[in-house]
Amino acid sequence: MPIARGGTGSCGNRDPGGDGLSRFASERQRFTPAEALGLSQVFGAGHDEHLPGMGEPSSVRGHRAWIPIPWIPIQRRIRRLGCVDADFHPAFDVFRPQRIDPCDCGGHAIVRYLTKSHVTKRLTHKLHTSSSNAQHECYDRGWIVMLTQLADRTLLRRQIALLAGAISLAIVGATTIGSALLARGQATDMAQGNLLQVARSVADRLDQDMAERLREIRNVAALEPLQPHWMESTGSLRKVLDRMQETLPDYAWIGFADREGRVRAATGGVLEGANVGQRPWFKNGIRQAAVEDVHFASLLQTLLTPNADGTPFRFVDLAVPIGDASGQVVGVLGVHLSWRWADVVRREVLASRRPDLKEDIVVLDRAGRVLLGPDLGTAPYTAAQLAAGHFIDERADGTRLATATATRGRGDYPGLGWIVVALQPIDTALTGATQLTGLIILLGLGAALIGMVGIRLVAARLSRPLTQLTEAVDRIGRDPNARMTDRVHGSPEVLRLSTSVRSLLRRIGTAEADARHIEAVASSAAHAAEDRVRRLGADLHAMQVLADTDALTGLLNRRAFLPLANDAMSYFKRYRRAICVLMVDIDHFKRVNDLYGHAAGDEVIRQVGRIIGDAIRTTDKVARFGGEEFVVLLRETDLRGATILADRIRQTVADTVFEPEGQCLRATISIGMAEAEQTDEDIDRTIERADRALYEAKSSGRNCVRSFEAATFPSLRAAA
Repeated sequence: MPIARGGTGSCGNRDPGGDGLSRFASERQRFTPAEALGLSQVFGAGHDEHLPGMGEPSSVRGHRAWIPIPWIPIQRRIRRLGCVDADFHPAFDVFRPQRIDPCDCGGHAIVRYLTKSHVTKRLTHKLHTSSSNAQHECYDRGWIVMLTQLADRTLLRRQIALLAGAISLAIVGATTIGSALLARGQATDMAQGNLLQVARSVADRLDQDMAERLREIRNVAALEPLQPHWMESTGSLRKVLDRMQETLPDYAWIGFADREGRVRAATGGVLEGANVGQRPWFKNGIRQAAVEDVHFASLLQTLLTPNADGTPFRFVDLAVPIGDASGQVVGVLGVHLSWRWADVVRREVLASRRPDLKEDIVVLDRAGRVLLGPDLGTAPYTAAQLAAGHFIDERADGTRLATATATRGRGDYPGLGWIVVALQPIDTALTGATQLTGLIILLGLGAALIGMVGIRLVAARLSRPLTQLTEAVDRIGRDPNARMTDRVHGSPEVLRLSTSVRSLLRRIGTAEADARHIEAVASSAAHAAEDRVRRLGADLHAMQVLADTDALTGLLNRRAFLPLANDAMSYFKRYRRAICVLMVDIDHFKRVNDLYGHAAGDEVIRQVGRIIGDAIRTTDKVARFGGEEFVVLLRETDLRGATILADRIRQTVADTVFEPEGQCLRATISIGMAEAEQTDEDIDRTIERADRALYEAKSSGRNCVRSFEAATFPSLRAAA
């Protein structure tokens, strides 16, 4: 089989053995796949393999041989691998590797002749395999070469500036971080100390006030002039208790109960005759002086005047036993101390502090539940945090420093284990540290700037040509006569940059005119589009208002009311927060129209709608359902609260004198109520029950308020 021998010369002396290459050129297509596979050792493992008819290899390293590859893409693929230097012989379509040694990293090779059908697969596979181990070392050396080349390409002035800037920033950064950590730690300790003083002040006030209240109750119980009056029923004891409550308004209720637990006298006569024998304050107070923790009112909730803000009553109970002249216990003197007293203490302490500190105070019970502050009844802090005394409170609304201290009691008052937590936003607490850090940063940057200015003065001499070019470019656009820069000399880089800038300015001059025209057209189109969108939005809003508003009263109409009511119904079903529906109808409205005219009727409807709208809250909704009928949606309101509101509206309408067109007339309304239930499919069910209650009010004589009851019959509709 004809095979060309390996040669060591160029194409001019490529076949020292005579006609090997010419015979291969004429017979290279005769190789069979079997012959090609027999000659497919592409890379040797550190040795040369001799083939019959090929002769001795000319060298071990950098061996050159002729490989018949009659298509150029193979040559390009091998060159892309970066591991072979090769020449292509166009006369014979032959590929000659000049160095088959990947990345010059070792390995010996002798390349044999292959047929066209196998050369791509075999040669590419061998080149990848032999170079894979060498690539890692090549990459490591490549990074070193790349950094060296980068340093060679960077100007000295730039290297000096970068080095000076890096050193300056490192110094400023290290100084700032160290000082910030130190200042932050000191500021945190100082803020925690101040918060501890605030919390301790509140805790001492709470202990002091509770001790004084307990002492007052004991003194009253021990008054000898009162001993003959404890068991009498003449009312003199109640007067004494009333005067005591007037002196100390924090006492929400003061009462005396006999040994059986029956209240014999109380302030305002509240609970007189009721049995409180099972209440904790009575059971503990019959034995000794007792103080009970904060709790919600149960018996007094409905008997006392509601709080102005609607919050439920909460009390701290104090009780002492009452003895007669013989020393026998005849009953218990109990006091319900309003918990609002603690909020007054909290506000007084906070008022004594600077408002810019943004401090807050939360009081917890011994179990960690909130007694005073946001999220009543919850346990926002862990036992470990409260035991530590100071911690970081991380919430969605911000991070705050917190310090906790417990009440310790005073004198005969043992204390209830309340925990006072003082809070302050961490940003506010660390304001001083932040300002100090900023000052250090400014000083460091100033020092770094001075150093860089000095280095700049040294480097300015080297960069003067570039500065001249920069100034010339900067005048373009500022000076009307400056349209082109002069050619600047000084270094090859500056010369090339000057030439590029001159070419760029010529292109920019042409593009600026086109850009200004396009910008003007686009700006005009954008303003026109904005005006159209603005007018369209205003029209849509006006149309929405007209569609959702009753033209006569300005209230919501049925179409706008029902989606709001259904949303409230969904909220009720999800969170079980009570909602009520009122159906309001003007009594004998047809008579008003007949006697006074439709204009007078319209005025009555308008004023009734205005009265209802003024009586409800902003969260409630009122709508005119048609004719003289109105519907009211009350959120967060049970049937009891709805009854109070409905009767107030009814009385207001009844007391109003309507004066349409100079005429004087009166009108009344009937109101039906219903509270939403879990079985209601939608708000229409609740409205239907309220409608039935309205018909019951009509049948009961009108000018009254009725609520839906299960015993209400559908036949009531006929009564209206």
